[in-house]
Amino acid sequence: MGADGHFRVTLSLKKEPGAGPVFCKMETSARFRQLKTVKLSCDTTYRLDISFKPPQLLQFLSIGGKQVEAVERARNTAACAYSAYHSTKDIPASARGHREDLPIAMRVLGSGYLTTCLQIKYYRLDDQSHCEWGARLHCIELDCSSVEGRLVTVDRETYRKLGIES
Repeated sequence: MGADGHFRVTLSLKKEPGAGPVFCKMETSARFRQLKTVKLSCDTTYRLDISFKPPQLLQFLSIGGKQVEAVERARNTAACAYSAYHSTKDIPASARGHREDLPIAMRVLGSGYLTTCLQIKYYRLDDQSHCEWGARLHCIELDCSSVEGRLVTVDRETYRKLGIES
């Protein structure tokens, strides 16, 4: 955590194997809870990369309500990075006009609990044309503050697509 209690978390999703791109779209209807939807394929494995600036110690990670192992893969004085895997095996395709929530929860040593939720549309594995339509999602940046070392608030969420901020 920075001296002022602020830090940045960057989330990046890639389709495995091969670190394939993940796409997202801006919603044109106000009927959804969020303005942005991340598109995922059913029966697929995704790698979630999580980086912290300045470096933090990630003690616990759950994706979609399931605890997953996060492996630290890099650390220096400026940042650190972890990787974890999320499987969409046995998750049904989203009904037309519906979106699903994908909660992500972390416990960060000395900072507290951080939760965020991605709005997801799941597509059948054979429906790649729809799943890969939209903007390529580079990452999601969460500017965070720690409240008394127990709870982390997300002050700003930024989706970065093809070098464009939105």
